[in-house]
Amino acid sequence: MRSLFLTLFLTICFSLQAQVDDYQQDIINYLSINGTYEQYSVAYDEMFTVLQKQFETANVPDAKWLELQKDKNESLKEVVKFLSFAYRKHFTQEEINTMYKVYNSETAQKMLSEQGTLSRTGNAEIEAFFNSDLGKKIEAKRPELTEDISQISAHWSRDLFKAKMSNLVKSGYIPQQ
Repeated sequence: MRSLFLTLFLTICFSLQAQVDDYQQDIINYLSINGTYEQYSVAYDEMFTVLQKQFETANVPDAKWLELQKDKNESLKEVVKFLSFAYRKHFTQEEINTMYKVYNSETAQKMLSEQGTLSRTGNAEIEAFFNSDLGKKIEAKRPELTEDISQISAHWSRDLFKAKMSNLVKSGYIPQQ
């Protein structure tokens, strides 16, 4: 059943990829400030670390690695666009806008950047949000949303790895056995 859902979900995502409405843009804006881009940027870089280890003996020049990494921003935008469909499935546009406002606050940005501990007031702000109806909904939806995000992430990382590996092999580089 999950495979069917994922197939339909990704088909819809791909067919709607070029069409970004206000609701989806609001979700993308939210994902741009809640740490999602940073998380996937790290995942992108880590994938290259793994790939470089697999091609360690192939003497791939630095210029080739740089060429392969040129699409990083586009790749991150693509995964965020797909992730926006998962959020859309679970939250209304109004809820997303509220989440954006909360996560765009100085307190939430400080919490995300881990630049020290929050003040009592800051902790109280964050706690009040998570005790609100929306905060409780976020917590209740977390397992389903996490599952959707995991599936999207797995497809994105697998496709990205496969594309980069294929590019290297087609260029004549052989991975370690």
